[in-house]
Amino acid sequence: MKRIIAALAIAIGVLATATADADPGSIAVEHAWARATPKGAVTGAGYVTLVNNGTSDDRLLGASSPIATTIQFHSESSENGVMKMAQLPALDLPPGQPVVLKPSGIHMMMLGLKQQLRDGQTFPLTLTFEQAGSVEVTVRIGKVGAMDDPGVGGGG
Repeated sequence: MKRIIAALAIAIGVLATATADADPGSIAVEHAWARATPKGAVTGAGYVTLVNNGTSDDRLLGASSPIATTIQFHSESSENGVMKMAQLPALDLPPGQPVVLKPSGIHMMMLGLKQQLRDGQTFPLTLTFEQAGSVEVTVRIGKVGAMDDPGVGGGG
């Protein structure tokens, strides 16, 4: 009986530690925004700033929204004057270091848009993290070609 109680105590301790590491509050999601799209567009771009306020590494594994069939993470770079994009399987989030998704850098590609993204509107977005689990945010939509969060920099 003592062995069973000891095993249960250890299991509860392990679960408590796992739950502490998976605190959704450890990830701050800031400046969630997207660019407006022209009528008929089937792709769009989204941006966000992520801050891991926890004490251990986490990873952004995926994103979803009812407005798109699929959301992927892409990096954008310039090689010899040619812009190139590459899909990223996940984004590492070290503790205390902001990870900024922005135009001409790492960003979210929303594929199979189900509606036009219109300036001034919002849509829901769910981000899925390896440790923190799912975090839901509201994304503001700025002007076509905007270079910053419409809620902070006016969208242009």
